[in-house]
Amino acid sequence: MGIFIVLAVGTATFSSRRLSMEEYVPATNQKLSLLRTPTRVVDFHHATGNFVVQTPKVNRSEIADELSLVLGVPCAILQTGEVISCVSIAEKVSDPPIQTGIRWTKGIAFKVKGRPCTVDLKPTPRAEFFRINQYAVGVFRKDHLAIDGVLDKESRAEGWGAISMDISNVVGGIWTVRALLRIQGVLAKALKRESSTVSRKLSR
Repeated sequence: MGIFIVLAVGTATFSSRRLSMEEYVPATNQKLSLLRTPTRVVDFHHATGNFVVQTPKVNRSEIADELSLVLGVPCAILQTGEVISCVSIAEKVSDPPIQTGIRWTKGIAFKVKGRPCTVDLKPTPRAEFFRINQYAVGVFRKDHLAIDGVLDKESRAEGWGAISMDISNVVGGIWTVRALLRIQGVLAKALKRESSTVSRKLSR
């Protein structure tokens, strides 16, 4: 059984659902069972569409189609090794120069559908970018601070979703962005599941 990290596009739709994630995951698995697929959601991180999926399937396009059907949104399907590599690169990149009233929040954008990124993205009013590979782009979101130094939630420039659109408009296709902390969180859960799967195989 393989373990994949799944990032669903449109994270706000997950955080605003009436069901809690503890209720939403079993409901999603029930829909998957109706498709007669062995693919299952086995964990999640935060209420923003970050899932750990277990499946014997290896065709990621097929896995993406199944999950997109039951979740109602496109999904990026990532192997843990790919995410480890992206996180390792992102962690080493220094923040942009300090700007008064600005806090830089680091993230990573992943390709969901369409062409790979072969261009250097120019800064936008919302973010600055750095290259990771053709399928992942590092992001520094420009978060505005209030006078007291606390994050100004009224000036978040439409959040990660808007940055995803910025990348899609330049590169083409569909991209989805997460804060680095969220990616690290779902990666940790995926690695724990992988370790557990290996341990069960060895004990047989």
